[in-house]
Amino acid sequence: MNKIVHITNDLQRLGGVQRLLVDLITLQKDDFEFEVILTRGENEYIDELNSLGVTVYHKRDLGLFGVIKRLNKADLVHAHLFPSMYIALLSSTLKILTEHNPYYRRRDIKLVKWFEAIFFRRFKQVVCISEGVKKAFELVLGWSNDKALVINNGVDLSRFSMRERKIEAIGFPIKIGMVGRLVKQKDIETLIKALKELGSGYELHLAGDGELREKLENLVVDLGLKHQVYFHGQVSDIPYFLDSIDIYVQSSNWEGFGLAVVEAMAAGLPCFATNVEGLNDVVDSAYLFEVGDIGQLTSLILAVTSNITSYNDMSTLAIESAYEFSIEKSAQRHTELYSTLLGN
Repeated sequence: MNKIVHITNDLQRLGGVQRLLVDLITLQKDDFEFEVILTRGENEYIDELNSLGVTVYHKRDLGLFGVIKRLNKADLVHAHLFPSMYIALLSSTLKILTEHNPYYRRRDIKLVKWFEAIFFRRFKQVVCISEGVKKAFELVLGWSNDKALVINNGVDLSRFSMRERKIEAIGFPIKIGMVGRLVKQKDIETLIKALKELGSGYELHLAGDGELREKLENLVVDLGLKHQVYFHGQVSDIPYFLDSIDIYVQSSNWEGFGLAVVEAMAAGLPCFATNVEGLNDVVDSAYLFEVGDIGQLTSLILAVTSNITSYNDMSTLAIESAYEFSIEKSAQRHTELYSTLLGN
């Protein structure tokens, strides 16, 4: 059985990359032998991976040369995120890279951009998690060949209710929710300001933590929303959180895909998102708003929360859309790619 080593930064519970990696291994464990190497952070999936017989190594224990030695023993190395992808380049093994975002600040530096445009060609294949990511990757690095391909992220739909929310009346308060780190990538400030416009009949529930939490908490106080905005911090049971809210909004400045949105769809939630690459591959154009457009977001939410039929129709659409992004489809595409590259 061929051995595949995933090398990535960490396995934190809230990260979409991390959840995807664990779900893929779970579905592919009978086809390949897996190892995981973490270069910086912790493994919060230790129980799940132990039950699958997957060993997780840490760079801090192995050292750089120890990591390279393990990579060289693999049949294929699958790299994710910076700086793990750079370490993967040091191995002599057949290797592939997954691009998870359309934008990386490091590529604003000309030397870095030049380096990656040249040395990333050492990866046999570059997997992009959405059409938007592929477009950005080829544009920024000046690639125009078939080395990059799209394999959409997938969600383990069995973890979610997959039930339409058929309501007979609009009940207040209406709970709006979002899952994501409190960082610059997520435009949560716009979401908070939209809540001010919506009024006292609405609440905002945020699952996640990050460097901007204090700033956002201060904004909430300044806007007089202290009793309407709830910071839940790190949430381990995302399906439970989604079942507790009424509407999902993904307000982001950029995204690679829209994993959190698909999970919300799988919970039957009407979903809105910013009109950026990645998210517009997942959410219908009628339910997209421009980054920072408080008025547009407010209008979209009011339209669905003032009309029972609209709410129910959006819930039905959410379930239908979620099926298009199942983890089984993503795993099948990855298995086909691995097998082709390994000559199986």
